[in-house]
Amino acid sequence: MTKTFLSAAAAAALLATPAAARDGNWYVGAEAGIIKITDSDVDRSFPDDDWVPWLDVDHNLGFDVGFIAGYDLGLVRLEGEIAYKRARHNDYEIDANAPGPFPGGGDEPVVPGASINADGRTSITSGMINALLDLGGDGGVGFYAGGGIGIARVSMTIDQLGTSKYHLKDTGLAWQLIAGLRFPISDNVDAGVKYRYFNVSDVKGGLYEVPFDARTDIHAHSLLASLIYNFGSREVAPPPPPPPPMTVVPPPAPSQTCPDGSVILATEACPPPPPPPPPPPEPERG
Repeated sequence: MTKTFLSAAAAAALLATPAAARDGNWYVGAEAGIIKITDSDVDRSFPDDDWVPWLDVDHNLGFDVGFIAGYDLGLVRLEGEIAYKRARHNDYEIDANAPGPFPGGGDEPVVPGASINADGRTSITSGMINALLDLGGDGGVGFYAGGGIGIARVSMTIDQLGTSKYHLKDTGLAWQLIAGLRFPISDNVDAGVKYRYFNVSDVKGGLYEVPFDARTDIHAHSLLASLIYNFGSREVAPPPPPPPPMTVVPPPAPSQTCPDGSVILATEACPPPPPPPPPPPEPERG
């Protein structure tokens, strides 16, 4: 599932065109989807003893919901995230080398190597700060990827393990990797899908009404649908400037050439011809 999603995301990133319409704006959103918590190996320790393998917790598919709020810097987005994850347990497999004692009773024997039907659950409440590389998205598909770090509160209830019920609670440092696609569906709203890998290591805690402690690691994969509201709408290009006014050049007025060679408008009269020269004087008779 992870490889398929990341391959599709990378292909979309190559086709996406950069957009700046969301830059410099705040956004909020909600997301929800499914989660698969990988098998959790639980170790236990009696007082003054070393940690030893105890059991493996197999999880069913669960749900993952969250809320985000962030700011788009352009190429990078920074956001805060609050999320809640929960998945029920499918079965418990007792480690083949787990030392006793084991709780008695129940419908199934609790012995090393046994696989027992489970009725427990794991829930995680987390607060994270994410930094995401953001490409494209205003006019088409956008791709983002990055990671986050924060705090997670883990609660694991181990039930139907014989006649006993165990409850492990702890708060620890969490980190995650994120990749997603988003699609604008209006000027302000984006829809999307997101993949998230979530990790909390070395979760420790005391178990209720039993004289030993337990510890485990949480690794989870989520596939989420998201709906994001952007406070800045897409920029609208200004209309092109009007063309410059056309200059109408009137046609030249008709003209005429007068007998004296001058050129004047056809509506004007030529100047009169000059008077003839006086006749020459007559010669004197002798």
